[in-house]
Amino acid sequence: MHKSSTKVSLLYLYLLPLFSISASAASSYKWPSPQYDALETLLYEGRRSDGSSLSSLVAPCRKRASTGTSVPAEWLRFAFHDMATHNVDDGTGGLDGSIVYELNAPENFGEGFIDTLSDFSTFPNKAISRADVIAIGAIMGVATCGGPTIPFRAGRMDVWKGGSSDNAPIPEDDINTLKDSFRKMGFTQEEMIQLTACGHTMGAVRSTDFPQLVPPTQGSTTPVVKDFDGTTQFDNAIVTEYLDGSTQNVLVVTSNATMASDLRVFSSDGNSTMKGIADANKFKSTCQTLLQRMIEVVPKDVTLTDEITLIPAKVNSAALSYENKKFVFKTELRLNQALNQTVSSKRTVTLLWCAANGTNKDCADSAFSAIPVSNMTDDASTISPLATTAGVTFAHYQFVVPIDTSSSISKFWFEVNEGDGKSATTYNNGGDGYKIDQDSIFFVPMLSHVDSVANTSPATMPGSSPTPAAPLTSGTSAASAAAQATTAPALRRRGGGPIGPALPQNKVYNLVIAVKSSLAPSRVYVDSTDVATPNFTQPFSQTFDLQKSSSLPAQDGYDFWTGGVTSPGAQLMVDIHAVASGQTISQTYVPTLLLDNTPQVDPSNVTMVKGKKTGGALRVGEVIGSVWLALLPVVMAIGASVM
Repeated sequence: MHKSSTKVSLLYLYLLPLFSISASAASSYKWPSPQYDALETLLYEGRRSDGSSLSSLVAPCRKRASTGTSVPAEWLRFAFHDMATHNVDDGTGGLDGSIVYELNAPENFGEGFIDTLSDFSTFPNKAISRADVIAIGAIMGVATCGGPTIPFRAGRMDVWKGGSSDNAPIPEDDINTLKDSFRKMGFTQEEMIQLTACGHTMGAVRSTDFPQLVPPTQGSTTPVVKDFDGTTQFDNAIVTEYLDGSTQNVLVVTSNATMASDLRVFSSDGNSTMKGIADANKFKSTCQTLLQRMIEVVPKDVTLTDEITLIPAKVNSAALSYENKKFVFKTELRLNQALNQTVSSKRTVTLLWCAANGTNKDCADSAFSAIPVSNMTDDASTISPLATTAGVTFAHYQFVVPIDTSSSISKFWFEVNEGDGKSATTYNNGGDGYKIDQDSIFFVPMLSHVDSVANTSPATMPGSSPTPAAPLTSGTSAASAAAQATTAPALRRRGGGPIGPALPQNKVYNLVIAVKSSLAPSRVYVDSTDVATPNFTQPFSQTFDLQKSSSLPAQDGYDFWTGGVTSPGAQLMVDIHAVASGQTISQTYVPTLLLDNTPQVDPSNVTMVKGKKTGGALRVGEVIGSVWLALLPVVMAIGASVM
């Protein structure tokens, strides 16, 4: 039993707060590091834990069906405008998610901003900040259109109110105003020219946003879209066409000199900088450097992690659970697979583990082993463009194994044999195995349930009020959350949709927790948090007690405790706690996206392996992850249906 009230159980190796990731921890990665894993999954797999895909909204170099504009360009612009609030003079502002409250600022109008906000709205959670989602979106947008892979460092902190949004440039600005705006962001005149070219290589102008630049078609409601250059890709055409005089960039060739901002920027040093990035390779490398700097412009009190890089072999989730009247252990091994190469039919993947109790404790005599209940390889079109750019897709091996609760599980590892006559590869966390630190309390998703109900109290769209309501305190209900949200008359911005009261649905959760009967806790309670609330008016937080269930009888030494909460958000996460004899055992950062609506799979058979311990053959890629992707084929289908 752990004495700390905040001890993290490794049974649900999901998500920890980003602010706890230090640069040194990221560079010397070793399991458990669930924050790193959650970010790596979104960055390279492109999806959240229930399979809902962020990357599918932008790839491959996608045009938005409703407007005909480039989604990658909109995502990149969104990140730039969020960053543009930075002021190097006092260290305030930067990429902090404040743009969602600044959509009525004159430089932030246009339907692209509203659409992008909608794209990102369900992906932040207690571990992945809204600002980090915005940065990842910009990286995906550049990569999917053939641009450079921009290194990603995490740790951006969200704000819950608008900042000073008057620094982002607008086409009417004169050159001195433009130079000063970029100076405040931390960029020189040369970098202003380069960053503008990098940002506009995929861009376009819509007639509904700038009719003085792109006249609408008479008698038609379909917007006219004018691309900045002759390609839709991230390339140097924006530069070469400008230099050879063939450019169609309306911010250069417009007869309205006041609006010719790109012309003022590009020519401000006699075209010297533009000539310097005319080479395709030079353009790409320059953009990679500057766009990384752009997304790393943050307030002075924020420290980013080291780069989040692709993990060569990763375990997605490790959790005890109760399904089909059986206690089980569920996990998944994800292996990188080269694009255009088929997984060998001779490959075998084996899960091995040790008992935590009894005469065979810690594999004193033998280990247990099992084969996957299912496996699949991702289609390259369904994952992040960063993975495909790196030349990989992913093979997933799901395991569901029965667990004798009297012996339980202390640690586990994997062996992968390619069937090629070579020794098997062992993934065992540097030789120590992936350790399970307690089995006294754990979440039971398959007995838990969620319903959606209409919320009759309006919440305000970002931009309709300069300052959202104060964050909710512990114990605040969803109804109170809606009541706290500031209401305002509906507004309409040029080129954009309506801004005003929204009536989202609440989610009503009934959660079930398994607690060892021998623990005899004096209290079992839950801390719940959701930051993906409608329009980001405020984060949701509530603490509530659970009661021992009278309808779910005790099973194999465990009691079931139940309780409920109503959340207005899209990604509720819970920390569960049991207090006994003055000590608290906790299982933290547990997602609730997949509950009793997920089909169950019978566990595989278990084999005893005499004399087997956590050592073995070559140890490589010794890493583990944090996103629950067991039953991945079903999860992907469910995720697609809820997006």
